[in-house]
Amino acid sequence: MLGVHLLLAVGLAVFADALSPLGVAVAFVLILAALHLGSELLGLRRYVARLERGAGFAAWFAGAVFRAALDVARIALARRVAPRPAVVAIRLREPDARVATLLGCLLTLTPGTIALDYDADAGLMYVHALDAEDAAAVEASVRAIEARLLAWLHAGADDEAGADR
Repeated sequence: MLGVHLLLAVGLAVFADALSPLGVAVAFVLILAALHLGSELLGLRRYVARLERGAGFAAWFAGAVFRAALDVARIALARRVAPRPAVVAIRLREPDARVATLLGCLLTLTPGTIALDYDADAGLMYVHALDAEDAAAVEASVRAIEARLLAWLHAGADDEAGADR
């Protein structure tokens, strides 16, 4: 696994000097395609699945942060908008402390929300939202992040379980 990371890093570093940012992106896609095609031979199916899901998650999360920043800007700059802050307790689908930590960090990075506390015994995360119409809307946005995060963390696990049978 370390060798694959080094290969990707060296390949992108070599291309970074010679190519524009678009060229680096193309090089990354080519390297990813080569990994995807060779994943069966090299035994890297789970790694490639996690890499693809991780890249998709990063792009989606960047969009979510941008949309949240626009919402916070709308609240801050509007003349007659009265934000409705709320603290909502949300029971996590997977009450693992490591996943809760990642989710809490992601929520805190998103403008307008902050993870306040996590009760490991109950599996509850307390989230403060700057503008919440209702608790269901806050929970839905947290669930969206949680679902994509868990899909990324568990990517390829089904493939390995099927290969063992």
